[in-house]
Amino acid sequence: MNSRERFNAILNFENGAENLKYEYGYWAGLLRKWNKQNFINIDNPPEGINDTDLIRISLPVSQKKEKNLDKFFLDYFNLDPYPSKFPFDFSPLLPEKIIEENHEFKIIKDSYGATQKTIKVGTSVPMVMEYPIKTTEDFNSYKELYDRDFKKRLPKNWNDLATQLNSRDFPIRLGGNPFGFCGMPRHLMGDVNYMLSFYDNPGLIKDINDFYLEFAMEYWSEILSKVEIDWVMIWEDMAFKTGSFISKESFKEFLTPYYLKFVDFLKQFGVKNIIVDCDGLVGELIPLWLETGVTGIFPMEAVNDLIKIRENFPKLQMLGGVDKRILIKNDQRSIDKELEKISSIIKAGGFIPHIDHSIPMDADWHLFNEYREKLNNLIA
Repeated sequence: MNSRERFNAILNFENGAENLKYEYGYWAGLLRKWNKQNFINIDNPPEGINDTDLIRISLPVSQKKEKNLDKFFLDYFNLDPYPSKFPFDFSPLLPEKIIEENHEFKIIKDSYGATQKTIKVGTSVPMVMEYPIKTTEDFNSYKELYDRDFKKRLPKNWNDLATQLNSRDFPIRLGGNPFGFCGMPRHLMGDVNYMLSFYDNPGLIKDINDFYLEFAMEYWSEILSKVEIDWVMIWEDMAFKTGSFISKESFKEFLTPYYLKFVDFLKQFGVKNIIVDCDGLVGELIPLWLETGVTGIFPMEAVNDLIKIRENFPKLQMLGGVDKRILIKNDQRSIDKELEKISSIIKAGGFIPHIDHSIPMDADWHLFNEYREKLNNLIA
């Protein structure tokens, strides 16, 4: 089997398929750190990539070079390429505007109209200084920035590329940040305004989700009608280490109706793997997602009890799950203990193990080597 066939076989709980040697990605600054420590001797990530930028351990969807794709981990650690991200853009395509920049940080107004500050050294998520949507009137004006000319949102030489991709031997995912039915409103409004709007302006949240549901279905039908996608990702990140930050009742009112329509749309195109991207403790959210037709969770952070989740939800697809803290603790026993847990879940099927998100900046070179060698052997 090639990596695409194995990906689909594993998520379909088929017996006999060898699991995949996956890592999702790493912060660019990690390679620079390991270079300085003389553990490796390779070219640093190219200029224009900050330490805080994510490098995905994937193959490019097309022949076009992508500067944020891995050139080192795949070969050195004998990994399989992670499902490649099909390019998509849900923004109104506003021109990016640099407001301020120096050697420490950059402040921009991005293609969504959000003003955000990013640091150039170290790791941190961008700090959004101003969101584009505050009121219903804002969103009514914002919608006017969109049109239905989806050709400009597709890769160049689209028809030729679609033909090539249908004979590929690696998996492709469509979706991710910021598209989701919690994710999209928060991306445009910010967490505080989003949560207050449950009470103060629920119609605004529903208007946003109505708009992007229709937009997504029209836009993605152009892609799904020509390319078989292996994984559709819905980005939510709606939980912290103590649990979901919205209630079951809010989920059913503000998310469930959109999931049901969207999942039905995807199934019409034969999409089998509909996987939510959500960090944090997700146990209370899993049954709500499963009720809508979602099939899996990524990156299944280690704050969750994976063994218990597998027992309670035997057909839930899971990716990730390996506690990233084993790469930081100077205790080799923690690696063996973690992989013992992982081994039992691999045997149950429907699970592809890797560090529970990207490889952190403070990962120790020796611990990562030991972890990766032992996990590779476990899979083999």
